[in-house]
Amino acid sequence: MNRLVWIGCCFYLLIGFTSVVAAALLPELMVHYGRDYADGGNLIFAQFFGFLLGVVTQPWWSKRFGRIRMLSFTLYFICVGYLVIGTLPPWPVVLLCLPLVGFGSGMIESTVGALIIDAIQDKKAVAMSRLEVFFGAGALLMPVAISLLIANGHWEFTFFGTSVLAVLLAFIWWRYSSKNRQLIHTDESIESPPVTAPASIRYSSKLSFTMLACCIIVFFIYVGLEMSIVNFLPSILLESMEVNAAVASLSVSFFWGTMVLGRLVCGLLAEKYGYIRYLLWCSAATVLVLIGLALMKQLVGAFIMILLIGLFMSGLFSISLIFSNSLFPGRTEQTTSKLIAASGIGGAAFSWLTGRFMEHASVSFTLWFLVILGIILVAMLAIISRMKPVPSVEFTS
Repeated sequence: MNRLVWIGCCFYLLIGFTSVVAAALLPELMVHYGRDYADGGNLIFAQFFGFLLGVVTQPWWSKRFGRIRMLSFTLYFICVGYLVIGTLPPWPVVLLCLPLVGFGSGMIESTVGALIIDAIQDKKAVAMSRLEVFFGAGALLMPVAISLLIANGHWEFTFFGTSVLAVLLAFIWWRYSSKNRQLIHTDESIESPPVTAPASIRYSSKLSFTMLACCIIVFFIYVGLEMSIVNFLPSILLESMEVNAAVASLSVSFFWGTMVLGRLVCGLLAEKYGYIRYLLWCSAATVLVLIGLALMKQLVGAFIMILLIGLFMSGLFSISLIFSNSLFPGRTEQTTSKLIAASGIGGAAFSWLTGRFMEHASVSFTLWFLVILGIILVAMLAIISRMKPVPSVEFTS
């Protein structure tokens, strides 16, 4: 069981890498291909579209091919996609291959998350937080590696290195899965057929739909808030304080650094104090610190607020995912897929909206908008905290 968690951590490390490679290399790609940032935006969207497609279709692929073969396929998708891009082919080929990488990443995130939630019976929060630590570490370390490769004039090696990691992980996964097929297919024994009694099925379906909608809103808002902070922290500091670009860019590293540190302990805290209590405390603390950032005028104080935001937000995603799945027993893959899809859409939608506020409103307006998002998040978490698990029924939202 411990090996399964560590292999899951390796999967999340890989998708942590893939989540930042394109963005970190965007300036180099634009120069090499003679493109502008509008084309760069198309590139990032192409990867996001592939990610979303992978997340949404993951339950179908899992049912069709099984988790073992499906995870192997996703690693091959990432390997082939990056191998082709690493040869620096014509621009249309890059646009076609990057969605393949996004597709594989989306399938991995939803599948491995569901697998760990199903397979681990005790201390799920600790296991999930460990996965999130490795995702954060990948997102934090890859830009450092890329900067070193750029300095040495071999930035395209990033793609080849990530491909090698995917192949190595495919071999490890093959060795492990060949000896632990029953554990990996644990969902087949847990999944139960829909309730068939006519009266109860109608009530349970409506209740499931409402509960799932509330959980989807939580993930939509949370990841929208997180990605807005990550994408616009440097710009917020540049516009609101006397600071140079190099110092402003450090804010993202500070944020991710405390994110990783927080994820080391968030699982233990959630298990000790309870999932809902942890979620409500940390989300409320996030709102208070966001208010502090909106009111802060000194750079040192702003960086302290940023550190605290990363710390308090570090466990919200993984603990919310575990609690939300507990509300729908026997539907782990379907629930996880929908929630991660909502989070991806929320990240894209709110990043776009925050960018428009930064452009056409003011930094102060943007910061208070983020505070409002945080307040809505607390309210939605308070709502789902009152919910109880429902019978295993089919829901199609």
